[in-house]
Amino acid sequence: MADFIRISDDGTGFAEGAGGPRFVPFGANYFDPKTGWAPKIWGRYDPERVDRHLGQMAGAGLNVIRVFLDLGILSPAPEAYSEEGFAKGDHLLALCRKHGLRMIFSGPNTWHGLPEHWRGDPFADARRIDLGLALWRRIAGRWGREPAVLAWDLLNEPMVGWPTRAKRGAGDARLALWRAFAAERGLAAGDDLPPADTAGQDPRAWAAYLDFQERLAEDWTRRQVRALREAGARQLVTVGLIQWGIPVLLPRGLGLSGFTPGRIAPLVDYLSAHFYPMLRDSKAGLEPELALQQAYLEVVLRATRQAGRPLVLQEFGWKGGKQAPGESRAWPEEHQTLWGDAAMAVSRRAGAAGWLNWGYADAADPKADVSAASGLWTEDERLKHWGRRFADHAARLRAAPPAYVPAVKRIEVRTVDFLFEHGGHPQLDWLDRQREEVPDGGIEVVFS
Repeated sequence: MADFIRISDDGTGFAEGAGGPRFVPFGANYFDPKTGWAPKIWGRYDPERVDRHLGQMAGAGLNVIRVFLDLGILSPAPEAYSEEGFAKGDHLLALCRKHGLRMIFSGPNTWHGLPEHWRGDPFADARRIDLGLALWRRIAGRWGREPAVLAWDLLNEPMVGWPTRAKRGAGDARLALWRAFAAERGLAAGDDLPPADTAGQDPRAWAAYLDFQERLAEDWTRRQVRALREAGARQLVTVGLIQWGIPVLLPRGLGLSGFTPGRIAPLVDYLSAHFYPMLRDSKAGLEPELALQQAYLEVVLRATRQAGRPLVLQEFGWKGGKQAPGESRAWPEEHQTLWGDAAMAVSRRAGAAGWLNWGYADAADPKADVSAASGLWTEDERLKHWGRRFADHAARLRAAPPAYVPAVKRIEVRTVDFLFEHGGHPQLDWLDRQREEVPDGGIEVVFS
């Protein structure tokens, strides 16, 4: 593992080193299924068990894992760093080298709880941002020249979001920035941030706030990347984009994430999309909505894909073989494979160049979400039906990486108009009508 993974010369995929062979990322988001939910892999790190898990993945032909770093584990106090926490990262990287796996480290998260000194708006609070940049410099100083690290994922599913006064308190950093931004454009910002719901909103001011959110996301991304590079990180950089960055479906209470692929792409090396089916009738299962959910995934992926930036489906999956919390029944393992095969078919033609299942194994904790049934392995380390099929996909696509297939139907949509038409919360009915006109799939929606 002497070479870093690079972007291929054609800009559509990856290669091992300069001029090396094609590299197709195939793997899983890794957490130890036995360490509770949310997983406490670092706080309850079991070296022997982790070694065994990574060996299973390598044995199945997988080549990448994605692991979440943790704020409190690495930095338990302001500008203080835990040698014990970093040493666990050293050990995990040594296991990756042992098993021939590449690592995607996802930016420090809070699965172990949010430390008090990390509180504050991550996109507007200067103190909070500076702490994050200092931690990235420390991380890059430790692991930035390690070829086993494929990439740095700046943050898992970042959302600039639509905080209300009730959640923020008056006079916070973001409101101050928004007021200055609006004043420069001759707009009245008011005493609070605009809501995600468009009812009663001035379209011009509401559109300006969308732009403001995107600028916060751009500035945050630019600063994170700069901190990594200045500290010597040689690996690729991406950011794990949640599907709410594409306004096909926005559940009530949510708005656009602010991380718009076209604006983020120039700042990172490749783009990472996360996607899970959003069923209109969860009790009926996936089968009645399979074609619609495929169309939804395809629109998200085509809108995320950008020229010169490979696209990785960094989180995807579904449930099978075990009853997930809040579900009325346990779906068979083949239910999980049904979606896995469907997602692979769509993502191949939409230009994906890598795939990471969520997750390595079913979470054992009864409080877990879909993660309780979406693994490649069971919680007791038995390879599932989808795990075997996913390994088959990996073997085939490593030998013959897929080629992008242009969409059958291309639709151009002005984002602000579309959101106002749907009250800020579009649902899948609109896409369902479009899909009926293209029964064989292949829809691209260009949001501008």
